Amino acid sequence: MVEAGIAVKALLQGATPERKQEIEDLWDRYAPKVHVVEDARGVNISAGKGRIQFDHKTLEAIWLLGFNGWRSIETYSPAIILAGITGGALEDILRADDELATFEMDYRSRSNSARSIIEEQSSVHTTWPQDVPRPEANRETLGSHQEMAAFDLVCLATAYVFLHELRHVKFLSDGDYPADRREEEIACDVWARSFLTDKVGIYAQSVGQSFTRVLDKRSMGIALGAMILHEITPESARWGTAEYPPITTRIQTMISGSPLAKESHYCLFTACLLVGMFRQAHRQLPTYAPSTNELVEQLTTNLVT
Repeated sequence: MVEAGIAVKALLQGATPERKQEIEDLWDRYAPKVHVVEDARGVNISAGKGRIQFDHKTLEAIWLLGFNGWRSIETYSPAIILAGITGGALEDILRADDELATFEMDYRSRSNSARSIIEEQSSVHTTWPQDVPRPEANRETLGSHQEMAAFDLVCLATAYVFLHELRHVKFLSDGDYPADRREEEIACDVWARSFLTDKVGIYAQSVGQSFTRVLDKRSMGIALGAMILHEITPESARWGTAEYPPITTRIQTMISGSPLAKESHYCLFTACLLVGMFRQAHRQLPTYAPSTNELVEQLTTNLVT
């Protein structure tokens, strides 16, 4: 079995190949000890001075929520696109979709399975959805290009989580952490987002892809991470605590202000994720949004109101 620290470092380098040496330098300087701890109820991933720890159960929940988030595209994108074309109310279009109930039932079932994993002491007795590969699956053995795409985005979202924790390690080791713990959380979110996106031009050029295409994919991974963050945060903590800012603030930090065009895959995917969150909470959707990025802005603003 690969040692946890080696696996996490490889994940980060795979997510940001253009920063491979920077990650090596961070590991050399801060030498974070990565520990896999015994499974316990709740979400168990955290950082302290010189260490990051997590349990397998939490990563299983992140994986399952990530693959489910990918399926939000087939569940909600037809209605979102149609609303943009016709100017119709998204709620009305969803209500008129005879096939939506089946898609949403599957979507909620996978989400509920992830919540069961989080809430239980162990994931052993949780029924794993048949249409989601197990976390130990190898990318090249997956059954379809759709699953491979989901795999890539889940890896980016998971890399975001570990980059966030690595920034905590840096703060604690350097002793320059903000006095307000909530400010530290936002700073870690900003750093993780920047680490994944600031140098995409270098990678894009090295592999002969367009800057926009690479940024689109990285941004989709971050948006998926934002949805996962929302889902693994207990409802009682979503308004914020003494240590954590409101979940809306963190999600806005992660997904707002993208330079990508209104018609980008990122905007549509993020809109699908947010609509899924609203539908699961039985929340009213905006009456009218002329573009996907404006829909994203409205949903993000109204997320915890």
